[in-house]
Amino acid sequence: MDRQASSHLLSWALLPVSAVLVLSALSLPRQPYTGVVVRGDWVAEVLPGSPGERAGLRRDDRLLPRTARDLQQNPLAGAAPGVPLPLLRERGATIREVTLVPSTLPDGERRIRALLLAVASGFVVLGGWVWSERRDRLTRTFYLVCLAFAWFIAPWPRIGGRTAYAVLDALYSGINVVLPALFVHFFALFPESDRPRGALGSLTTAAYGVAGVLFAASLVLLGLPTAGVPVAPALAFLNALAGLWFAAGLVIALVLFTRSYRRARSSDARRRLRVALAGTILGVGPLAVLVLLRSFSPGVPLHGERVAVVLTLLVPASFAWATAVHRIFEIRIALRAAMVIVVLAVAGALVYALGEWLAAAWRADLGAGIAGGALAFVAVLASVAGPAGAWLRQAGERFVPVGVEATPAERLTAHPAARHGSIAQVLEAACEAVVDSLKLDGCLAMEATGDATRLAAREGTILAPALEPGFVAALAGATQPLGLDDARVPRDDRAALEAAGVSWLLPVGEEKTRAVLFLGRRLAGPWLSIRESRELARFAAQLEVLAENAALRDVASAHGAMGKELSKAGAIQARLLPRHIPAYRSLDCAAAALSSEAVGGDYYDFVRGADKVLTLAVGDAAGKGVPAALMAAWGQASFRHQAHRARGPGQVLAAMNRDLVALDQPEAFVALLCARVEVREGRLAFANAGLTPPQLRRRDGAWEEPGEGGVLLGVTPGAAYPDTVVALDAGDIIVLHTDGLTEARRGDELFGAARLRAVLDRHWRGDAAGIVRELLSAAQAFADHPLDDMTVVVLKQLGRPARAGRRG
Repeated sequence: MDRQASSHLLSWALLPVSAVLVLSALSLPRQPYTGVVVRGDWVAEVLPGSPGERAGLRRDDRLLPRTARDLQQNPLAGAAPGVPLPLLRERGATIREVTLVPSTLPDGERRIRALLLAVASGFVVLGGWVWSERRDRLTRTFYLVCLAFAWFIAPWPRIGGRTAYAVLDALYSGINVVLPALFVHFFALFPESDRPRGALGSLTTAAYGVAGVLFAASLVLLGLPTAGVPVAPALAFLNALAGLWFAAGLVIALVLFTRSYRRARSSDARRRLRVALAGTILGVGPLAVLVLLRSFSPGVPLHGERVAVVLTLLVPASFAWATAVHRIFEIRIALRAAMVIVVLAVAGALVYALGEWLAAAWRADLGAGIAGGALAFVAVLASVAGPAGAWLRQAGERFVPVGVEATPAERLTAHPAARHGSIAQVLEAACEAVVDSLKLDGCLAMEATGDATRLAAREGTILAPALEPGFVAALAGATQPLGLDDARVPRDDRAALEAAGVSWLLPVGEEKTRAVLFLGRRLAGPWLSIRESRELARFAAQLEVLAENAALRDVASAHGAMGKELSKAGAIQARLLPRHIPAYRSLDCAAAALSSEAVGGDYYDFVRGADKVLTLAVGDAAGKGVPAALMAAWGQASFRHQAHRARGPGQVLAAMNRDLVALDQPEAFVALLCARVEVREGRLAFANAGLTPPQLRRRDGAWEEPGEGGVLLGVTPGAAYPDTVVALDAGDIIVLHTDGLTEARRGDELFGAARLRAVLDRHWRGDAAGIVRELLSAAQAFADHPLDDMTVVVLKQLGRPARAGRRG
């Protein structure tokens, strides 16, 4: 990932390109039409019925400068609609003064130029989009190719002044010779992102060298003293060389791409690259032939040349599509951005169509101005489409409201080994998660032991590299994925890493490197989007926590019997939880409890009564480990005893409190919420002894936090616990949970009730079991600290209650 300041400065290259597009669009109604095509100072073509034919110009006429100042300028540079332009025409040995009166652009010509401007805007959109998503050598070159092509095919803007015209002419000359070098550079890289080496590196250097020589020569010729210097033959020869170089550069680029396609490692890789190859051949091939013919036969009319220019848009479009297929970008994010761009582009097209109608039916000048303004709008849109990618993604969610696949961290935390496995099992789960998420061809995990490494897990075909001593120490402090060209990767190890099939290194451990993940190649080459790089950094932070927990578990299990006994105790405790969640037609129930250790203090329980009455409890015993588990077992037994006596929630808690105080055990406290649910009536009454308050979401999206928490069980002998009654309507959801959910921590920040509500707002249409999974997954993905025990119970009212009257 390229994060250097130069990558940000390069984004400013959009400004001059967008300025040219906007000026070209706004000046389109004022563009002159002469019907004359000149090559240097020679007339290459005169269209029938054009102002040039009416002025008496023919093919092979030479247009001489009237003054020394005009020697290096295009003879038609001063043309303006309706303004007579005096010219000196040389035909054979005769020199005669003629007057050319340009007209405004015919409708057909104006629409063709508008189409070229739209195609140029398309190049800017695609280049800016790719550059906003990923920044490395390959995308930098792709971005520059798109900007150069946009400048190359956009109609010349109508500008005044000799100096401005000369600067613009020099820039166009530079673009014409640099564009083939950019093409060669891009395909010398593709599909990899590393610096081209060997023959490819020499070819790239030579391409830029040829471009530099041609550009310097054009500047010299344009800057020669104008008086008495015969530069026209030299300019003609240089233009022919530039055209030959342009065509040769495109052909070389096609050969390089065909080489990359044939060298693809698998048939699947070739299938994925086929779209890009076909788009490149169809887009570049006709243009190369056109430029080659124009270089050697400048005066021969060529039909369909503008179609060849329009076809060039297939090149970036096919690569953008190929990158989406390769999963370099999230395809749904691309769809969202595309939807917004399409809507805005349609708006511009409608305004343009309105201008065309006004031009035909009412006022030509007003209609043409509106059409030009619409094209300027499209050009501005093209300029901001890439940098405004974040805004486009947010706005695009309204058009493509699809879910997002699980991140590597979410896949890891959902794996069973992440919470209860050894460190080797955790690293194996990490490799599986990152390979599935990024579609890599392999991942290898090495655990750091001092300054050495040992193989801990492998996924896919990646090989174990032979590393030099000091490799781990060199990566200390790295928290982001590192490419092989990163300065922190030891140079002595790069060849071994590349031979093993490694594209990135992901160190795990901020202060001390605990492990290193060696990430393999992707089908389209080693690159990461900005979003993926950030997700991998979060993934490494989460993996560090899980690896630390696994190491502690490994140490604990080394004690032998204690670890086995704790495992058995955890299994017994899990079997004490209800095996079947109560099921009702009008009420959807779900529950889950996660322990941070082998045994824990959280639990939940359900007791069914007559007439569809359900009593439930959610509890959290003070402390951790075995003491908390013993208190949880006592609380569960006591709750069942009291609940079967058909008492109200407050009475159940008061009785349990008296029993716990009577035990006279110091620091034996339990936080517990007891609820009585009358399923048929849709009524819930609960009392709370120090547990986190429940969260109630109404169907209309309103949130409530009913009831107040009383004192913990076991603290005060005569504590009272008042009942709170809540009426549930169809679609209402209430979440009962222990504090381990909302107190999941990332740094100094808690998961909190606000994130709980946000998760429920996104998934409230799902069933209760799905909501429980989403809540637990969100807390696990958020946390970068070891988690506490977590218990969640979700009740969702499905049908209309049988009670009468208003909700209360």
